[in-house]
Amino acid sequence: MPPLAEQSRIVTRVEELMQLCDALEASGQLEAQQHAQLAGTLLGTLTQSETPEALADNWQRIATHFDVLLDRPEAVDAFEQTILQLAVRGLLVPQDPTDEPASVLLQKIRTEKDHLIAQGKIKRDKPLPPITDEEKPFELPQGWEWARFPELGEFGRGKSKHRPRNDPALFNPPIYPVVQTGEVARAKGVIQAYHSKYSEIGLAQSRLWPAGTVCITIAANIADAALLGFDACFPDSVVGFVPAQTLGNAKYFLAFMETARNELIKFAPATAQKNINLEILGGLLIPVPPLSEICRIVTRVNELRTLCADLRQRLISGQATQARLADVLAATH
Repeated sequence: MPPLAEQSRIVTRVEELMQLCDALEASGQLEAQQHAQLAGTLLGTLTQSETPEALADNWQRIATHFDVLLDRPEAVDAFEQTILQLAVRGLLVPQDPTDEPASVLLQKIRTEKDHLIAQGKIKRDKPLPPITDEEKPFELPQGWEWARFPELGEFGRGKSKHRPRNDPALFNPPIYPVVQTGEVARAKGVIQAYHSKYSEIGLAQSRLWPAGTVCITIAANIADAALLGFDACFPDSVVGFVPAQTLGNAKYFLAFMETARNELIKFAPATAQKNINLEILGGLLIPVPPLSEICRIVTRVNELRTLCADLRQRLISGQATQARLADVLAATH
């Protein structure tokens, strides 16, 4: 217990410092809002560019403000999303007029699927209606085409038919990994973790999807997506997309899903647990570049995301250093 006079001085000083903290917090929130608005406006000019020439002009205007624009982790997050938007609009890498057009790629995929159907390896997919001009969200570059997941490979919901789903017989003895929606949401690109395994009985009422499958959540966490890092089962709250062999790996489609997530969330009803159905996801329009350009896009996106991750970590480390410095200074007074 301090002396009575010192108690009074302590209370006065605490009140002064609390008021100062409140003022600093309010100022910081205002600054964050202003910064988010500035970043949204500047980055929006990039995604609104209609030609590579317009993008180059807009990029030059923004480049002079990079030190202000990318000075906090959340701004780097927004910039990374802009990179993905540019990628799927054909503005991230140059087009090559000698590339085989995406229309030929889609024909090859159709031939591949018909062959697998004839062999009984996959089911015949339902015919999809033609894509009208009114449905197309933006103009594609020369050589690109619009398509949907069922037209690009095998597409379907996971299976978990047995009830109750926690029946011990489904999991003992544990053999086959089972991936849930939360593991897709936390994967950050590639699913490497799981918390349960099916037995032979569990597998019989489910399905084993191959490594490299794009997993997309349609319940609880809407439109989170990640690639399977191993063969695994998953329930019907997760949709699987196995790209045709003609396409190779699915990293381009994973990047596209990140750009489409906010749009898909709008389809989820305002219920306690949001969800969308397979038809909504299957009708999603996907901009498909020529195969050679897909490879160039994936390479460039990987390079830029690595740089973003490095910058984000530097900013976080800087913030941690500032916090430690403030703690040390405070401890000396």
